[in-house]
Amino acid sequence: MIDGRTELYGIIGNPIRHSLSPMIHNEAFKRLGWNAVYLAFEVKNLEEALRGIRELGVRGVSVTHPFKTKVIPFLDKVEKLAKKIGAVNTIVNREGKLIRYNTDCDGALEALEEKMSLRWKKVVLLGAGGAARAIGFGLMERDCQLIIANRSQDRGIG
Repeated sequence: MIDGRTELYGIIGNPIRHSLSPMIHNEAFKRLGWNAVYLAFEVKNLEEALRGIRELGVRGVSVTHPFKTKVIPFLDKVEKLAKKIGAVNTIVNREGKLIRYNTDCDGALEALEEKMSLRWKKVVLLGAGGAARAIGFGLMERDCQLIIANRSQDRGIG
C-alpha cells in the first residue's frame, strides 16, 4: 500500500520506458514486505533530475544509458570502485548527499565466477558502454587478456 511512508526508488535514463526494472524491483519489494515503489524516470535534463532526487527524498536510483558517465560531475561522494571505473549505475541519496556506486562489475563477475575461474583467461567483451567498462575493469583486475569489440572504434579505445 502506498502511503506517506512509502520509499521511492527508480531508474533514470533516456529512453527508459521499455525497462523491466520497475516490474522486477516492485515484485522484490512486495516479496520482502518493503513499503517502497520503483519507477522509471525518462530524463531530459540530468542536472535538474538530480536536484529533484535530492529535494524529493528519492532514496536511490539506478542509472542507465546515456547517463552512466555523464552523471559523475553532479554527485557528492564517490565510492572507490566507481571512481576507478569512471562509470556509475547506482546513486544512493543519504540525507541529500548523492553517493555514486558501480555494481555492474561485481554483479557480472560474481555470476561468471560461480561457473569458472576468470583469472588469466582471454575474454572478448562485446560493447564499450558504461556496463562494459565496469566489467572490463574487473576482468583486467583478474589478469584477464581483454579484447573489446564495439560498433564504433573511438569508444573501444582508451
